[in-house]
Amino acid sequence: MSNTLKRDDMEYGLSDNLAVAELASTLVRLPSSSDTFNREGAVAMHIHSIFEAEGITTELVEVEENKFNILATLKGTGRGRSLMLCGHLDTVPAYDMVDHLSGAIRDGRLYGRGSCDMKGALAAMISAMIDIKRSGVELKGDLVFAGVIEEEIGGKGIEHVARYGPFVDGAVIGEPTGMMVALGHKGLEWIKIDVKGKKVHGGKMDKGINAIVMAGILIERIHREYTQVLKGRSHPILGSPTINIGRIWGGDQPSTVPGSCTIEIDRRWIPEETLEQVYQELGSLIDNIRSEEPRFSATVSSYKEPNELPPHRPFCTDVTDPLSSKAMEVLGRLGMEEIKPTAFPAWSDAGLLADFTDARCIIVGPGDLELAHTADESIAVKELELARRFYRELAVEYCGLGE
Repeated sequence: MSNTLKRDDMEYGLSDNLAVAELASTLVRLPSSSDTFNREGAVAMHIHSIFEAEGITTELVEVEENKFNILATLKGTGRGRSLMLCGHLDTVPAYDMVDHLSGAIRDGRLYGRGSCDMKGALAAMISAMIDIKRSGVELKGDLVFAGVIEEEIGGKGIEHVARYGPFVDGAVIGEPTGMMVALGHKGLEWIKIDVKGKKVHGGKMDKGINAIVMAGILIERIHREYTQVLKGRSHPILGSPTINIGRIWGGDQPSTVPGSCTIEIDRRWIPEETLEQVYQELGSLIDNIRSEEPRFSATVSSYKEPNELPPHRPFCTDVTDPLSSKAMEVLGRLGMEEIKPTAFPAWSDAGLLADFTDARCIIVGPGDLELAHTADESIAVKELELARRFYRELAVEYCGLGE
């Protein structure tokens, strides 16, 4: 059969733009946040039932007890590239969002927790697979859908895919990029610095060492010196590495000189750096302060326990890679005005997939990242439809490319 799809959506049983939004609305109404019972279970089961009803091969893969990834596959005829459309099933909690499970569609937008991050993309991916199945088009390479668990709290779902498959040539992660093609993102490392002082009564403060004051010296040095060093490094797509002091605490009460203080840091790093370098540079900063202030004492360690999570390394797919170039070509045909490669500003499941498998990964999805996790989370119905068309046409064309 021909490897072309007609643009008439009636061909695929999706009568108008609202169809994909209605599916996304249904997914939003199914709770799947980290603070809900059975987390992603209801969403996984619903997607599983949709694929079964369409005659698309699907399975629930147990990652941990009663926690399931959902996979679906359209098998190719052979001799073509395989592609994975991947998104996470979980969301962050409601926080301060009112009526977060409404899934309301009004004024051309879908509202609710996960509408943007990223049940909208899931709905577009599912719809794209259904489009292709109903059209009868024969793909040369396999097309896989992967809905994975726990992206918001560590990435157990994508870790399972990276370890056990399915293994593919290319993968598109549907995080919200406004349908821009993000070729990669920086690595992510959470770091803890424990500053040690000497606890004494505040009335004898000259006999103590104030750990909070000592931590302040380190924070000032990071802000004044180290951030400038990082700004001097740059990747052509990912930009410069960053460091953010996200939390600090210490002490017991106002009348006691604090004996300890802890600083927690978010360090984003680029391919030109190494994880060892990240820690060594903070260690050198501490050594320099200690040479000037002998009472200063601090130790640097990872925020997470050893082997708790795989390393979150940076990645960037080449702009000339067939997946990157084909994605931009398809978006151009679909009317995107500005088509240029960019970087995703946050971490995503693409990082582990790119690091631990041979898959070429890009991040393309509907929605504005600024609205994710907020009380105003929503997504444009028009953008959901664009995403559905993009995933559909990219799959047909990429899976038709020879190996």
